[in-house]
Amino acid sequence: MTILNALTVDVEDYYNQLAIDFCDRIEPPRPESARDTERMLDLFAEFKVRATCFILGEMAEYFPATVARIAGEGHQLGVHAYYHHQIWRHTPEEFRQVTDRAIKRIEDVAGRKVEAHRAVAFSLTQQTLWALPILADLGIRYDSSIFPFKGRRYGIPNAPRGPHKIALPDGRWLWEFPLSTVDAWGKRWPACGGGYLRHFPLAYARWGLRRLNAEGIPANIYLHPYEIESNPRIEIIPGLDSFSQRMKFRFFNYHQVRRRATTMPKLRALLGSNRFGPIDQVLDEWSRSAAAQSAPTINPAHLAATASA
Repeated sequence: MTILNALTVDVEDYYNQLAIDFCDRIEPPRPESARDTERMLDLFAEFKVRATCFILGEMAEYFPATVARIAGEGHQLGVHAYYHHQIWRHTPEEFRQVTDRAIKRIEDVAGRKVEAHRAVAFSLTQQTLWALPILADLGIRYDSSIFPFKGRRYGIPNAPRGPHKIALPDGRWLWEFPLSTVDAWGKRWPACGGGYLRHFPLAYARWGLRRLNAEGIPANIYLHPYEIESNPRIEIIPGLDSFSQRMKFRFFNYHQVRRRATTMPKLRALLGSNRFGPIDQVLDEWSRSAAAQSAPTINPAHLAATASA
């Protein structure tokens, strides 16, 4: 049997994350964020595939029918945050409060338990590993936040590339399903999601997926609903007063909207030629494989040490 790979979606709005990142201002999510999520759900229904959906609390607040549909169609529920704030923006107590608020909002709308988490912008790094026990306190069993490579804004470069358990000091543990990377030509290459799916040819995602599966590692395909919006409406954010701010805004948007029209055809091609499912189903199947038997159990102190080595 071919390996079951993970299909994961960060359910969020694009415009209001720009407002947070550029102006530190919270804007309500726009209707196109729900529309694009619904289009993605239509595609998953067509291929009879389920995903893990990491949902912002504000999406459940403004678009409860969309979140109820996610739950009703059997997708695994995950929390992303309440607003699109990276972990490092919070103190530990603030992180506990906003994550708990988001979980409760999603569960109230969906009528089902939230058991997975993905940090905004993969901001679970060596500096924010204190978040892991808090997630366990809040009932999270699966995390998918660690990018095992050295990125400009995120990453723990020496973290395990495949699924593994993270042991907490009090004896509890969480599953970590890292974002996909491939070791080749003396370097580690991110693959299979987000901008790496959008910017690069479909052949690159297929290559990464094949390489991972050949190692016995399930791939983690991730994307955002706005990435299938081929004609996005990007308006300049009020409050960008300086020329340098406006240029940075335009530069950022150029890269974020580039090749969005290719995302849906690539996703359709991948869904038609590989097996996909939500993280809990993938780990249930993978945990019985030979590769899983040799997977390490990691503690946060080790992750912090390897990241700084």
